[in-house]
Amino acid sequence: MRFRHGSQIVLHIAFIVACLATLFPLVWMLRTAFAPPHDVFRATMSLWPENATLANFTAAFRLHPVGTWFVNSVVVAGAITFGKLAVSVPAAFAFAVMSFRGRDAVFALVVGTMTVPYVITLLPTYVAVASIGLYDTLTGVVVPAIGHCGFVVFFLRQAFKALPRELFEAARIDGAGPWRQMLTIALPNIWGAVAAMAVLSFLGAWNLYLWPHLILDSTEHKTLSIGLKLFATTGEQGGDWGPLMATALLAALPVVLLYLMAQRQLVSAFATSGIR
Repeated sequence: MRFRHGSQIVLHIAFIVACLATLFPLVWMLRTAFAPPHDVFRATMSLWPENATLANFTAAFRLHPVGTWFVNSVVVAGAITFGKLAVSVPAAFAFAVMSFRGRDAVFALVVGTMTVPYVITLLPTYVAVASIGLYDTLTGVVVPAIGHCGFVVFFLRQAFKALPRELFEAARIDGAGPWRQMLTIALPNIWGAVAAMAVLSFLGAWNLYLWPHLILDSTEHKTLSIGLKLFATTGEQGGDWGPLMATALLAALPVVLLYLMAQRQLVSAFATSGIR
């Protein structure tokens, strides 16, 4: 009994240490974003700077087109999210409800794309995008990213399959075609799953780094995730740390707020999607 109680104490201590280690970079980012330049690397650090200021935010917008990067990130993340759902919802409905030759084989192929390492596809995708004139364009970032929707198709297929077949049989008797069945019967019953996939797709697209870094060259075309690198190559002490952390805070806020608002929806969708 004592051993079990002691092991629980050790486990709780380990969890607390892990949480503190995870939170420290976020706290340091928040502190540095509002700290004066001379207060960034003080010998004795506090959780909050004594003379908090917004100077780092104004400096960030003065040094680089942070506003343009923010708009680019919103456009890219929004377009990728919309594109993934526009492709995945009809595909998932077809795999779950409709019957056609080779359905299971095609679905297995779609799911199999999730097993292919992302980095393997970078070079051929880069060559293809450059050959059709989409290099250094936001379209060149969006279009290939939409194709990485295997998990979304799989998740929504499971949600569609959990619906009673009688719903679709009754709709067919009433003369409803596949599109009407999907839009008026199936989708209203799985909005939670669709919303969860929209949130996850947006978060993933917002945090894209490697592919935009390869395909975007012009400063005005960059997104926030890759524009941050420019702050690390200028300034004293190896980088403009104040403006860098201020921009990082601006980049983190939308996804943190989105996750906090949609957290309950995400948990509910995964719990009721029919995945086993």
